[in-house]
Amino acid sequence: MSRIEEGIEINCPVEKAFAFTTDAGSWNKWQSVIPEAEQTSPGPVGVGTTFRGTNRMMGRTMQWTASTTEYEPSKKFGKNITSGSVLIEQHDTYIPMEKGSRFTIAYDIKVNGFLKLLSPIIVSTMRKELHKSLITLKQILEAD
Repeated sequence: MSRIEEGIEINCPVEKAFAFTTDAGSWNKWQSVIPEAEQTSPGPVGVGTTFRGTNRMMGRTMQWTASTTEYEPSKKFGKNITSGSVLIEQHDTYIPMEKGSRFTIAYDIKVNGFLKLLSPIIVSTMRKELHKSLITLKQILEAD
């Protein structure tokens, strides 16, 4: 299993960062590798909420499903993502700061099957994309 962890300070209230980053309808706005995503279960987001979407990375499009594993408003959000042979446990944390908030995403990634040979490339690409996504997120949230 590989771990990627990146964080960024954003000049906006932690509640705003939490609401935006836990809304599947906004994921494609700040994560370039997710052209589409949607919540598939009814009601507000909470533990057990399900999602589906598409990832576009390394010239390939992959379908994924996810379910929320942790949900504590304005503090943490987690989900397990399954996309074929790639399993990802995502853990987001939100920390209020004097001038905004600190948002951190950690991915625990497990690659199975034939893709296991490509695991170092997949992890490296995900790390670069996550860094870019956090910069985009910061720009969007600070512009509002």
